Amino acid sequence: MSTDILDRLRNIPIFSSLADNRESLAAKLKKQSHEAGSAIISEGDEGDTLYILNSGRVRILRNTLSGEPFALVNLDADQNIFFGEVALIDHDVRSATVLAVSDCETLTLSRKDYLSLCEEDPVAGFRITFQLALRLSATMRKSSRDMITMYQALIDEIS
Repeated sequence: MSTDILDRLRNIPIFSSLADNRESLAAKLKKQSHEAGSAIISEGDEGDTLYILNSGRVRILRNTLSGEPFALVNLDADQNIFFGEVALIDHDVRSATVLAVSDCETLTLSRKDYLSLCEEDPVAGFRITFQLALRLSATMRKSSRDMITMYQALIDEIS
């Protein structure tokens, strides 16, 4: 297994606790290339894959209520980012679009391969699932704070 991939996994927050189990995970990952300007994932599409940005730059977009794309942030591979992690647990639709700003390479983990890893290496599966739960919990707390902030701003505006 490539040392570069193992190093990348070591620096990705949800995989950093794997230590002895990184090779099990690395064996399940598949490389994908994405041309600049292409959508890696699209808001509203059904998803079943987690993506690790191995090289390049992406832009995260959300659609406004009127359907117009709104850029939230640009991210680089050196920031050790991943996206689409909810798809490992839930077969729901994508909540945002991830657009390749430059030519990109991703490492992908499908839900099927994730579940297979959980069966083959339960310790790795537990550690990844625990980290996913922590990340989802933090996202829920942030969303709740954001909603309260917007609600308070609305009250202040109409008062």
